Amino acid sequence: MLSVVVRIILGILGLSIVVLIHEGGHYIASRIAGIEVETFSIGFGRRIAGFRKGRTDYRISLIPLGGYCRFYGEQSFRKAIEEKLDYIPGNQGEFYSASPLKRIFVSFSGPLANLFFAVIVFTFISWIGFQEYYTEPRVILASSWSEDHKLWPADTAGIESGDYIVSVDDKDVYRFNELRRLLVFRPGENIRLTVNRKGRIIPLEIKPELNKESGTAIIGVLNWVDPVIAEILSGSSAADIGLQPGDRILSVNSIKTDHTVAFYNTLTRLSGTDISIQVERNSQKVNLPVSEAEDITSGISFQVISGRSVKLNFFQSLAKGFRETYDNLYSTVKGLRMLFMGIELQNAVSGPVRLISDTGAVVVEGFKNGIAAGFLWSFELMSLISVSLAFINLLPIPVLDGGQIVLFLYEIIRRRNLNPKSVYRYQFIGTIIVLIIAVAATTGDMIHFNSR
Repeated sequence: MLSVVVRIILGILGLSIVVLIHEGGHYIASRIAGIEVETFSIGFGRRIAGFRKGRTDYRISLIPLGGYCRFYGEQSFRKAIEEKLDYIPGNQGEFYSASPLKRIFVSFSGPLANLFFAVIVFTFISWIGFQEYYTEPRVILASSWSEDHKLWPADTAGIESGDYIVSVDDKDVYRFNELRRLLVFRPGENIRLTVNRKGRIIPLEIKPELNKESGTAIIGVLNWVDPVIAEILSGSSAADIGLQPGDRILSVNSIKTDHTVAFYNTLTRLSGTDISIQVERNSQKVNLPVSEAEDITSGISFQVISGRSVKLNFFQSLAKGFRETYDNLYSTVKGLRMLFMGIELQNAVSGPVRLISDTGAVVVEGFKNGIAAGFLWSFELMSLISVSLAFINLLPIPVLDGGQIVLFLYEIIRRRNLNPKSVYRYQFIGTIIVLIIAVAATTGDMIHFNSR
């Protein structure tokens, strides 16, 4: 229970930082544009603490989910609606008394702040370097381990278990997670692969298929990881039966285990029976009996490749920071396109509950690997969320920043002040749209957690 609470707290903290960066962008831009800020709040709801400086109330509010930046001018807008005026009256410093270009500048600055945050984080990570852990792009055909033996795109393309995928559309692949990133948003596309099969370089063509449950493109491969033990959890069943770091698992009940997928799959099939695990230890074969009551799967971690990232100078790191931000923004756009391809939205789209939970889980998992890894994972994840938040807010939906920008561009094109009643209707429609999306996403979260 405590771990769940910690995960929720860390998830809320991470998402709040991202939202506050967004609102901070609006705040800074408004000060530059000469628009007065009425309230800058950390959190929502009732004010519980804060101070006033000038005309601005800086506060901490009751509900710790992000925050908001409120500009002066709402009273003037309300007055225009009540008195049925055809313009929005305003004093100097109020939002609607500023020029449309200044309002566009303020609206755009929130998403821009999120993008700058991502660039800064990615740049800093590349500049200082980090300890990375990864596996080679060696693959196993998923069809060879699934019960229905379904043929996947990897089977029809001619990929074989044990192949190394070394390039995707002439882009070199050094890590298995790079393979997923290069394919995940490309269902139905013809993609050129190059594989290394026992020293032979073989060109292949593959067409990933859309997994409607996850909302991603897949080819039907698993990661080949040699079954060499890196760590054994102290006090676990794996430790009790005598498994040790450095052991290579050779077989389970004489069934050969060339990789970790074979090891776990065999354990699953033989669950509920006494088994014998054979390992290679110091060039000798050792047999370890396991009773049917012992579950050793959770106490073992296997060896992966580790090392320091390539050291880059500041300008190389800055270039990489911009490139990674662009790549993530592009991936977000591609991901949005896939929402209209018949995927199961309740699984593919996260609402606030699941987003908080998943964010907290990643942060907790990162800190399990050390302080440095914890901060690295946390800020990298916040950067990814920050890019997505920037993109979502730039969508032309009323009440979002993108919708506001469209409204103010329309005002410039017409060369006439906005009609208060039209603005009210526009924002009302936007509010309804956002509420429908929020309810649908939250319902999806509930279905997701109830099905676990």
